[in-house]
Amino acid sequence: MALIKCRQCGNDVASSAAACPKCGAPPQRGTSALKVTFLVLGGGFFLCFMGTCMAGVIGAANKGPTRPESAPSGTRAESKRPPPKTVELRTLLAEYADNEVRADSNFKDHVIQTSGVVDDVKKDIMNSVYITVGTGRQFEIPQVQCFVADEHVNKAASLSRGSRVQVRGRVQGLMMNVLVQDCEIVDL
Repeated sequence: MALIKCRQCGNDVASSAAACPKCGAPPQRGTSALKVTFLVLGGGFFLCFMGTCMAGVIGAANKGPTRPESAPSGTRAESKRPPPKTVELRTLLAEYADNEVRADSNFKDHVIQTSGVVDDVKKDIMNSVYITVGTGRQFEIPQVQCFVADEHVNKAASLSRGSRVQVRGRVQGLMMNVLVQDCEIVDL
């Protein structure tokens, strides 16, 4: 049996005592070794899980073929770019919500053009600007998450939540939202 100090009066009290014999205050109880172990392991697993999730998001955002540097209008590089596939936003989101594998075979690595309602304009942890575009419904999941091309950042800065926008970019797949890289803001 160990002696501990009473937090009220400072008297020595047996660790197994129900109360301090001098002042009647309950003794200070420490955290058991088992609780500390669970807290440490639980926190470690949580950090590993979050780190893995964030690495997946960053990897998915950076994955895929990259677009060649923007060339001036009328050059050969611009003529090699495939025309975008016009897709209704509701169709794209419904396809990914219904069957991700089928949707990837139809849209992944394809350049699409779609329009919808701006939900957010933000930066990710790598300081990349993105906008989320949906149909305008509240709590809509998934949405299209467009990572804006550098030359369109000023256009993204002019957007507001609830405004209509038309975007073009390369679909990278589903990671909570439908990720689209190298987004160009076509129409405000």
